Amino acid sequence: MKTSHLTCICVALILCVGCSRDNSSDSAAIEYDATLSTLDLMHLVIEPAADVLWDSAGWIMTLEEEYSLVPTTDEGWFAVESAAGVIIESGDLLKIPQRSTVGQASWFEYASDMSAQAIVAREAVIDRDGDALFEAGAALYQSCVRCHDEYWVNR
Repeated sequence: MKTSHLTCICVALILCVGCSRDNSSDSAAIEYDATLSTLDLMHLVIEPAADVLWDSAGWIMTLEEEYSLVPTTDEGWFAVESAAGVIIESGDLLKIPQRSTVGQASWFEYASDMSAQAIVAREAVIDRDGDALFEAGAALYQSCVRCHDEYWVNR
């Protein structure tokens, strides 16, 4: 009985190994379709999402009053979370071969930092923490400025 049980386990392992796919060659065959230019990705996707985030944090002060820009409804918070999600995922869109600069490690670092700052912003949204959202928005802005200082050619 022990032998047949051991045999079944061995056969199952052999089948699992034999049927498993080697995905290392698949990744080399992936073709990316970057329809938008990097500039268009920035202007049509990333910048509008960042504006939603930035316009939802902080305060406006006038001579008469001070009011918060922080969302007050679930729909408002969802819009900011959605914008943060767009920015998070856009970091990887900036890294695809048609958009990345070969041999420029800083390009990948900036794209990763943008995503990381947007993750912090999303966490602030989930926590409904307007002060943390403000801080995360400032950090995201600084991340963008560092990249633009190096790569934004047509200012």
